[in-house]
Amino acid sequence: MDIYSESLKSFLEPVWRYVEDERISEILINGPDSVWVEMKGKLYKTKSKFTANGLLAAARNMAQYCGRVITDEKPRLDARLPDGSRIHVVLPPIARCGTIVSIRKFFPGGLTIDQMVEFGSISAEMAHFVEACVLVKQNIVVSGGTGSGKTTLLNVVSTFVPNDERIITIEDSAELQLHQEHLVPLESRPPDEKGRFGVNMGDLLHSSLRLRPDRIIIGEVRGGEAFDLLQAMNTGHGGSMCTTHANTPKETLSRLESLALMSGIELPLVAVRSQVAAAIQVVVSCARFSDGSRKVTHVSEILPLNEKGDYRVQDIFIFNQTHRDENGKIHGYHTPTGIVPRLQKKLLTNGFEDMVDDFFRPESYGLVPPTYFETGN
Repeated sequence: MDIYSESLKSFLEPVWRYVEDERISEILINGPDSVWVEMKGKLYKTKSKFTANGLLAAARNMAQYCGRVITDEKPRLDARLPDGSRIHVVLPPIARCGTIVSIRKFFPGGLTIDQMVEFGSISAEMAHFVEACVLVKQNIVVSGGTGSGKTTLLNVVSTFVPNDERIITIEDSAELQLHQEHLVPLESRPPDEKGRFGVNMGDLLHSSLRLRPDRIIIGEVRGGEAFDLLQAMNTGHGGSMCTTHANTPKETLSRLESLALMSGIELPLVAVRSQVAAAIQVVVSCARFSDGSRKVTHVSEILPLNEKGDYRVQDIFIFNQTHRDENGKIHGYHTPTGIVPRLQKKLLTNGFEDMVDDFFRPESYGLVPPTYFETGN
């Protein structure tokens, strides 16, 4: 263990056993007297406690190693630890309960698509369809709420990218774990205490377009860089991917529209919507359910705007929830909706000969057709 790790272990001693516990995915410190952990999607309060000064010292120790500054004048920190775990810190008096620290742990290797199928997070047919969409270079957005597993899902989807392609990743805090050989990772940098030397996501996206990418993968779109990404997707950079905060595919399009407008562009709303609808071909949505499970809820195809200028989405696969049992466990099944995607011909002509009409029919798998889904009308 190096000097920094020893120092970090010392400062985080009250929660260090949770840092080392592979069952724990997140550690949430809400001031010195309230420490929570997430395990298998559920939150549990622990008996661990800090002193106020000890917790503040731990926050400053993490900031120092990351080369960041956290002070009364700059009371928020977003960074990553040496092992890749993501941290966020908020100091008092903004944090009224005392120093707040969130540690989202990094797990080397990450999940595989086979593990997701085994856990019931996605079906084998859905996974195969998403893989086909990646290989025929559809632009894909992974969406979901906070803690729904968007980054994990994007990692899994990214494994379908062929090894011989040049991939440029753009992130605020590096979390993606791609293993392809020709990988060019870029990470933004916040400005210093005088507001200088910052490099934002939009800057990195502009650089990526000049670095001959086969694929551009953005960890999370959360600002005006969305418009630049839409432009890139609409000008020949097929197969690009990103994540964003939204609960459903249709909400995902509205979210990207709102983010694109943050760029300050002066275009009619219908023009911005046309850009969004033309740039995105597939949305993969995921959610964390009340029982702590995480599942892919939609794999949907995006259609051109209707005559009123509204978005049109057709769900190709969904998670059809049937009930919740007396223990609170969610029950349901992943199923195709019966809608044959418009990109079927592209899939068939690119070697996915199994994606005939029957592939998209629930009856082919002995499943009851779902009642509620988007049909694109």
